[in-house]
Formats: sequence, structure tokens, C-alpha cells
Amino acid sequence: MLTAAVIQMRVGRHFEKNLEEASLLVSEAASEGAELICLPEYFFAESFKGKTPAEVHKNTYEHTVSFLRGLSARYNVMLAGTVLEKVETATEPRYFNTCLVYDSGKLLLKQRKVHLTEGEERWGLSCGDSFCVTSCRGFKIGVLVCADVLYPEAGRLLGLLGADVVLNPVISRFYEHDPTKDARQCIFVARAYDNSFFILKTGGVGISPFGNKIVGRSLAAAPWGVLAMTRDENKPEVLVVQLDFGLLRRLRSENYSLTRRNRKAYEPLLS
Repeated sequence: MLTAAVIQMRVGRHFEKNLEEASLLVSEAASEGAELICLPEYFFAESFKGKTPAEVHKNTYEHTVSFLRGLSARYNVMLAGTVLEKVETATEPRYFNTCLVYDSGKLLLKQRKVHLTEGEERWGLSCGDSFCVTSCRGFKIGVLVCADVLYPEAGRLLGLLGADVVLNPVISRFYEHDPTKDARQCIFVARAYDNSFFILKTGGVGISPFGNKIVGRSLAAAPWGVLAMTRDENKPEVLVVQLDFGLLRRLRSENYSLTRRNRKAYEPLLS
């Protein structure tokens, strides 16, 4: 059994205010016994308007990495949060929306966002090209950054790699007329059910760095359904849940779709 926490918080404000709120909510989660804590996508970011990825990276990267590493060490927890990562190339630097997971101050996992939004592409970000899973504290963990969760193939890959828990830091844009709103949680139960893992979706509230209104819609899902959801999609909240690995692994042992796929039939996915 693992105690995990989903942090729904305000984003898009001043950099220091974002970190201050994140620190308070992580402290609250740790005080409730959470060992695994996830922050929303772009939790650190203020408005990107009029700024380049290079400017945002320069002003936030080192401080955000130090913040995540330090909080993870202080509370002896696994802590996940996104950063704007810079990678030097032979021609020009590339920038990635990257989720870092620390365990007691040590880097455990780094996952670049594979499926960017149009806004991120226009702003100049690059996409990742792979998914990974790593072991920690007796279980395996993976990350789907925001829109990556919309691709069933991505969830299936993490399932095949043996992920027990998948983190999904997001910013979810608000639409006044959204006929799918009440069905959105089905995506997460479906990913969890198909692949026999837990999925923790954590969203920001307020205004995204790209200037759009966003809502949290944070939740935790298991193969047997939604474990918990935040009460209000517009307010900060710490959602603490218990993850039953014993039941999860029993269900995985019965999930023949992970082992009996007819691979030949899926070759069109590679075209």
C-alpha cells in the first residue's frame, strides 16, 4: 500500500508565488503521509507572453530544479514536477517540457513531453521521442505529460514496461461549451483498466502560461474505477489516496491483453 498525493494548485502567477504555493501544498501532503506527490504541468510558470523559451529557461530552470530536489529531500518523498529543459545541439538549443521525479533529493526519472500542444509548438518547444519506466520503493513508475495521456498507445507502452503508477501532470483548458466534460474521467479509468496501473492526474487552476483559462479536474484512477476526485476544479486542493499494489498486481496477472497481443496486427501503428 502506498500513500500518494495529487496537488491541484494555482499556476500562471509570479514565479515566486507559484513556488510558495507549491511548497505549502507539498508540505500538507507530506504531513498526511504521502510518499509520492505530483505537481501540475507548468506549476512554476508565469505568463510566457512576450518571452522566448530561452528567456524562461534562464529565469526558472535552475531554481525550479533546486526547489523540487530540495523539497523531495526535506520530506523524504518522491516528488514530480515539470521544468523547461534546455538541450544543446550542433545547430541551436532545443527546449523541452520535461517532468522530473526526485526520490529523497535524487533524480529518479526524466520524461520529456512527447505530444505537444499547438501552442507549445508555436512557442518553439521540441517534443520527446520515447517513454520510460523506473523502479523505486518496490514499484515501477512512469509519466505521461499532459496530452500524452490522450494517446492509448502511450499508456499501453508504459503498461508493457511494467508501470504500477503513472503520473499525469496537466493543464486542462476550460471551454464554455464542452459536451465531453462529464466523460473525461473515463479516459483515465480506461488507461488504468487496459494497462493495470494507477494513474494520478494533477492539474493547475487559473490561467495557463499561454493565457488560457484552465481548470484542475484532478483525480486518481485505478483499474476498478476513480479512487478520488477534487471537490472543485477551480480551487487548490491536496488529494490524498491509498494505492493497493496487492490488488493491482492480482489484476495484472489476470490481464491477458498485456501478454497475448497479436503483434502482426499492429504493424500499421508504425507507419
